[in-house]
Amino acid sequence: MAPATAQLSLDGADRLVELLEERRAPVAAGEAARCLFALRSAPAPLVRQLVDEVVRADARLTWRSAGEVALADWEEVASLVDLPLEQAPYVVFDLETTGTRPGVSRIVEVGAVRMHGFEAVETFHRLVDPGVPIPQTITRITGITRPDVRGAPRIGRVLTEFRRFAAGAVLVAHNARFDVGFVDAELSRLRGGRLTAPVIDTVALARRFLEGRLPRMNLGTLAERFDTEVRPCHRALPDAQATAEILAVLLGMAQERGARTVGDALGFSAPIARRARTRRSLARDVPTGPGVYLFRDAAEQVLYVGKASDLRARVRSYFGSGPPRRRVEAALAATERIETRQVGSELEAALLELELILRLRPAANHRAAHPERACYLTLTVADAVPRLAVTQRPQPSAVSVGPLTSQRQARSAASALRGMFGVRSCRPAIPEDEEQSCMAGLLGRCAAPCRGATEAERHTAAVGRMRGWLEGAAAPDSTSELRARMAALGEQHRFEEAAAIRDQLTALDAVARALARTRRAVRRNGFLLAPDLDSRFVQVFACARGRVVGRRRVPRAGDGRLELQPLAAALEAALGAPPVPLEPELAEQARVVAAAFARPGIDTRAVVMADLGGLPAASAEAARLRETVPLRG
Repeated sequence: MAPATAQLSLDGADRLVELLEERRAPVAAGEAARCLFALRSAPAPLVRQLVDEVVRADARLTWRSAGEVALADWEEVASLVDLPLEQAPYVVFDLETTGTRPGVSRIVEVGAVRMHGFEAVETFHRLVDPGVPIPQTITRITGITRPDVRGAPRIGRVLTEFRRFAAGAVLVAHNARFDVGFVDAELSRLRGGRLTAPVIDTVALARRFLEGRLPRMNLGTLAERFDTEVRPCHRALPDAQATAEILAVLLGMAQERGARTVGDALGFSAPIARRARTRRSLARDVPTGPGVYLFRDAAEQVLYVGKASDLRARVRSYFGSGPPRRRVEAALAATERIETRQVGSELEAALLELELILRLRPAANHRAAHPERACYLTLTVADAVPRLAVTQRPQPSAVSVGPLTSQRQARSAASALRGMFGVRSCRPAIPEDEEQSCMAGLLGRCAAPCRGATEAERHTAAVGRMRGWLEGAAAPDSTSELRARMAALGEQHRFEEAAAIRDQLTALDAVARALARTRRAVRRNGFLLAPDLDSRFVQVFACARGRVVGRRRVPRAGDGRLELQPLAAALEAALGAPPVPLEPELAEQARVVAAAFARPGIDTRAVVMADLGGLPAASAEAARLRETVPLRG
């Protein structure tokens, strides 16, 4: 290190020590960088690397967590960071809250597990009266309702009990920034202080040891990977117990890689410097303006396709900010050339991106790259005794809605719908149950058409109500019975059973939103006008039922109606055909088209047939609007 640089670091370290002594609380790596180097804006990995060099060189400083600096002589930090991993006490905790913003949202539940020698020795669980309403979305996720917390202690008392429970222990949480941030915000509001104990984040450890081996590092995925005895269910104590089991495995992995102390484990949480930052020359000749870009390897194989409103800014961002998704980062590491294709508008770029993804199937793209994985909810109304199934394609003579992108979610939603409406789940074409032994019928979960007569009529009525839900005509309180059952199970502390219903409701909500988006998309018919690369022309897209059925470059000058006639004919033919569910390959295109009609933006003009009373008027309006389309930016 050069003398001037060394002196700068020493002076900065003194300033940072003074700041920590004044605060009496850890500071985030970004604030430490501003104090050390007057660094206002830099990528997170670079900030962490620069601060780490100073922390390692100054015995007065230490890392309190993967992203916070503390004073090494603070009692809690000093007594814990040098302890052997197998001898350190840990308190693994989890919170449920009314939202995601510390200091604004409130804590409604605290759960914790105290560990010693990697074994759980004690648990802590408290519900908290947040003093504010609990949003319906939080109730759907957790099952916690306002009556559940009525009469519960306020957060000040609960935090006092929790700090007593966690005294002298290393704190552990999954996505620790969230949980620690909430506790710190409440402590600051109530007492003007913060937690000072070292914090281990199991997300950061999992990323270090399992990167590339799991699609996600969320708690559910890790619990399944390690086959934990307690499965997370969005309740504080079970989630903390699952995290504690995961911690024991991750600390074992850390020991296999040479970690001996708590401080070593914190070191494994540090972000890894990105090699991609050294390859910025790949973005040197990228043009500006809208278009698509393709990452190509040494064999010219396309690894990734993306779109941008400004190609140069978007491509350069891959080499300057924090890392993108794991697949994209891997594709970037193997990229030898970045190809760009300029177009006239962001709309055209979005449509071209989808076309290229479907044709080339790049390994790093996830959106629309695998339409074969899509599915439909299909109600077999033509059968003697209809049933609801999840099918790969739309079925003739049935009510098929979709496509849906997650088969797991579709199956969970289908199970919820069968229970909600009492439609059978058995497979026989004409079910029979002369002995009346069907469990679903006995429990009241099925209208039991197998018993004939009155039950068959009830089932027919249930099928009608389910069809209404699938087609968007459900009653607003159709899920009330399921929600009441979930709440009752939560009150009985049967959390896993309540979580199963909660997961069904979550899937049902997601499917309902997806189907609503699809219905909105297929209702928009008309023309979209956007700039062309050649300023003498505009691009006109004819859209029907969510599909682009025709496209043409139309001159800005002249009458224009003659050039628009083929597009009008394509639109008329598409609207005259019987409506069918969207094919999986066109579902993403429908979302792009629907968004362009709903929010055209500054460079796109939308002509909606329904607003103008028919196709002739829409064609005339499209011809009139050609001259108002701005030139390519």
